Amino acid sequence: MNLSLRTALILALLLGTLLPASINGYFSLNRQLDKAEADLHAAHARIADVLALGMQEPLWNLSPEAGRPLLQSFMSDERVVRISVNDATLGNFLSANRPDRVTGHLYKLSRIVSKQGNNIGTVTVELDDGYVVAQIHANQRFYIIAVALQVAISMGLILFLLESRLLRPVHKLTRQSLKLAQQDLTEGFEWQRNDELGTLGRNLEHTRLSLRQLIQALEQKNLQLEADLLSRRQIESALRASEDRYRRLVENTQVIPWDAHPEAWSFTYVGPQAEDLLGYPLASWYQENFLVNVLHPDDRHLLYPVFSEFTQTRHSQVECRFIGHDGRVVWVWLAASATVNADGSKHLQGYLVDISARRHTAQELENYRNHLEEAIEQRTRAMATVQHESDALSWSISHDLRTPLRTIDGFSQVLQEDYGEKLDINARNYLSRIRTAVLNMSMLIEDLIALTRISRSEVRRQEVDVSALAQDVIEELEALEPERKVSVRVRPGLTAWADPRLLRVVLHNLLHNAWKFTATRDHADIEFGMNPTGGQPVFYVRDNGVGFDMSQAGKLFTPFHRLHGPGEAAGNGIGLAIAQRAIHRHDGRIWARSKANEGTTLFFTVPDLRREPGAREFALLP
Repeated sequence: MNLSLRTALILALLLGTLLPASINGYFSLNRQLDKAEADLHAAHARIADVLALGMQEPLWNLSPEAGRPLLQSFMSDERVVRISVNDATLGNFLSANRPDRVTGHLYKLSRIVSKQGNNIGTVTVELDDGYVVAQIHANQRFYIIAVALQVAISMGLILFLLESRLLRPVHKLTRQSLKLAQQDLTEGFEWQRNDELGTLGRNLEHTRLSLRQLIQALEQKNLQLEADLLSRRQIESALRASEDRYRRLVENTQVIPWDAHPEAWSFTYVGPQAEDLLGYPLASWYQENFLVNVLHPDDRHLLYPVFSEFTQTRHSQVECRFIGHDGRVVWVWLAASATVNADGSKHLQGYLVDISARRHTAQELENYRNHLEEAIEQRTRAMATVQHESDALSWSISHDLRTPLRTIDGFSQVLQEDYGEKLDINARNYLSRIRTAVLNMSMLIEDLIALTRISRSEVRRQEVDVSALAQDVIEELEALEPERKVSVRVRPGLTAWADPRLLRVVLHNLLHNAWKFTATRDHADIEFGMNPTGGQPVFYVRDNGVGFDMSQAGKLFTPFHRLHGPGEAAGNGIGLAIAQRAIHRHDGRIWARSKANEGTTLFFTVPDLRREPGAREFALLP
């Protein structure tokens, strides 16, 4: 249906105003009818109930005149058509009838009149709804007239506003835009309004100005294009000169360009440097089967995929050998790119580079590598021999030296126990010194064996609760010296991917050192924790013990080297060396920070090789 904008708007307005009013009037009329009917039934019941109550005495006393005033009062209601009062034995007692009031539906209702439990009569009331319905219809006509008047006024105002604010401006806008469509850009869009149509008009004015500027720019571009066409010949001439320079540049390098037909295995172009590569004249390179003849027989299979397994996107690089004119072998790096011409024919192009010198160097490097592998194998055998000798020495120390030491200690003990009273003070002192020296020697042997075992033991990593291990070591130290009061803080929840046996050795030595060197403190304090540094967890054991001078830190992990005198603390100076060996078995680091009389902090790392397989630990110092 093709409707103008004016007609469509009028129809829309009519529907928009009349339809809601009609629907509202329909539902309003139904509500009024329902309410009137409900009110009529309520009034009907009320009148019958009042009459039944009011007729008790007249019926009981058989006095119709006593009930007539009540009857007449209800008959004054325009809705009441007939009232009849009947005596239970005599029949008709009182009645009133207005048949002229019947204009609609007639409703009849009866009530029994009783007194002292006896039914003495009945009351019947008939009502007509014509009067009520007539009032509703009168209201309906008034509503329709009011709605029609309202619609007429609204339509007039709306049509006036549409004509002045929309239809005439749209007509003007249509006329101006038609000129714009016909490329008539002389007339401007003059719009001073601040509504949407004014915005549209101003936008069209901007469009007109942009189109005019664009046309002017296109005219200038056309002029520029004509100038460019004039200089095109000069550019093409310069391009040809550039191609000549490029060709000379390529042909004067050691890289030899080439083109070939893959089906025929023949070159269609080869750079002039090819003559110096193999010693053949350049014309020979264009002969059929030239490539097959000069290619080394053992390398022909390398070029079959390049020339035979042809795909448009194939890029190949091959190192192969050519046979020169004088019979020498020339190593060549051949690069090829496959393309398909417009006519569907296949084409290959690429480069040739003489790599004989590089291959000679690579061969020398290969020979050197073989020699280096032999040297490494010899060094490995030598190290194995040294390891075997070290194991033999450890076995000798642990077995051959223990026996005489036990003998010396046993006889010294016998002398001390059996002949101690016969010896003078100096002799007993000498025996005591001998036994002390034997005990120290045994302890040194045990520490040396422990150090050797740590270096050779297999590392079996698993998830370890480091905090629990540290707490176990602290409990052991407290059990050995229950009389000491030491403040110990162990940070909970610390874990590591490590060998639990070796890690316990580390914690035992570090915490034992802290326990030992805080013995002279009135308020000893030991802390075990962790700080992340450089993306790796760095564990530490901190104490407020005697400390040491950092100038001696280089000797801290040297076996059997003590930074403190024998009277300051017991031990052989092997504990930190064992801890260092255990940490190194985990590819970690261990270091210390200390000040004399201000305590010591020992740091160590245990890298998690699950995240970085094969990684070595290079933790930053805190």
